[in-house]
Amino acid sequence: MHSANRPLSMNERPRLLIVDDERGVRESLRAILQGECEVLTASSGDEALAIVGREPVDVVTLDLKMPGLGGIGVLERIKEIDPDIEVLIITGYGTIDTAVQGLRFRAFDYISKPFDCDHVRQLVQSALARRAAARRMKSLPDQILSSLSHEFRTPLNVIMGYSTILQEDGESLSDEQRLALDRIRSNSDALLTYVETLFYMAELDRGALAVDVVPVRLSDVLGKLRSELGSGAAEKDVMIRLDVSTGLVLATDEDKLTRLLRALLDNAVRHTPQGHVVVTARPASGGATLEIRDSGPGIAPELIVETEDVIAGRTGARPPRQLGFGLRLAARLVRALGASLTLVGGPDGTTCHLVIPDLAAADAPHVAYGG
Repeated sequence: MHSANRPLSMNERPRLLIVDDERGVRESLRAILQGECEVLTASSGDEALAIVGREPVDVVTLDLKMPGLGGIGVLERIKEIDPDIEVLIITGYGTIDTAVQGLRFRAFDYISKPFDCDHVRQLVQSALARRAAARRMKSLPDQILSSLSHEFRTPLNVIMGYSTILQEDGESLSDEQRLALDRIRSNSDALLTYVETLFYMAELDRGALAVDVVPVRLSDVLGKLRSELGSGAAEKDVMIRLDVSTGLVLATDEDKLTRLLRALLDNAVRHTPQGHVVVTARPASGGATLEIRDSGPGIAPELIVETEDVIAGRTGARPPRQLGFGLRLAARLVRALGASLTLVGGPDGTTCHLVIPDLAAADAPHVAYGG
C-alpha cells in the first residue's frame, strides 16, 4: 500500500510527525525539533495514520504506549503506507521485547523517557538523512544497485543481528549490549556512506558535477586522509606512511581529488591484513605522480586488465564482479579529473600509479565529465 499524497520535493523542508498522547511530550519535542524541520503532531495512533495517509511525512516520533491503537500497530501501518518513512520509538516503558518488536517492523531507533534533547535532535537528523538517501536511491541506475548489492547486505545483516535497545543511561548496559550497540552504529554509518556514495556516482555519470579548479596542496590532503583512516588501519596493524614532496601544489578539484585518494587509500588498507601502505607523491611535467603501494596479497593479472579497461572508460568494458566499491568510484573520479590510473600486482602487494594533471596548465586535458 502506498500513500496517495505527493512526496516532498528535494528542496522542501523535511516534515516530522510527533505522535504522543501526552501534550507536554508533544510540545517538548516540537520545541526541540522545529529548527530541524516542519513539525506536525498527533495525539493518537488513528490521528497519526490519517496524517500519514494524506500528507508527505519523512520521520515519525512514536510513543509506544498509547490508548487505543498502540505504538507497534501504528508502526506497522505506517510502514504499509510508506516503507521509507523513518520511525523513532519514544517511550517510558522500555523493554528488550518491545525494542525487538519495534525493530522487526523497521523502526529507526529506540529512546527511553526522560530523553536527552541533543540525543533526540541527533537521531532525528540521522533519520532524515537516511530518508533523503532512500528517496535518492530510487533514481539510481538499476545496474549500479545490483552490482553493489552485497555491499549493502553485509551491514544490513549486522544491523539486524545486533539490534538492541538504546537507553538514556549507558552505564546500565552490559558489556555485550554495549558491543552490540557499537556494531549497530558502525555498520549504520557504513551503510549511509555507501548510499551517499552511490548517489554521488550517479551524479558523476550524469555529468551533473562541475569541476571546481582551485590550488590544492597534496601534503595537506594526504595528511588529513591519513588522520581519517589511521585509526582503522592501526586496528589491523597496518601503518600508513607518506612521502610527499614539500610544496607540491596542483590546480585541480579538491573535493574530487580527496574522494579519489580516500577511495584508493581505503581500498589499500582494506586489502592489507597486516603491514603497510606507502604513498609517494612527486611533481611531474604538467602535474604530479602518486604511488599508493600496499603489502597485501596482490591483485590477479586478469583482474588488473579488466579493471584498467573500466578505469579508462573503454567502449564495451564491463566491471569485473570482483571489482570493489572503492575502485568503481575511483574509476569515475579519475575520468572526472582527466587523470590516469594503472595497477601493478604481485606477491608483495599492489601498487596504484596515479598521474594527476594540473588543470591550470596550458596543455591540461578537457574535463567536462559525463560518464
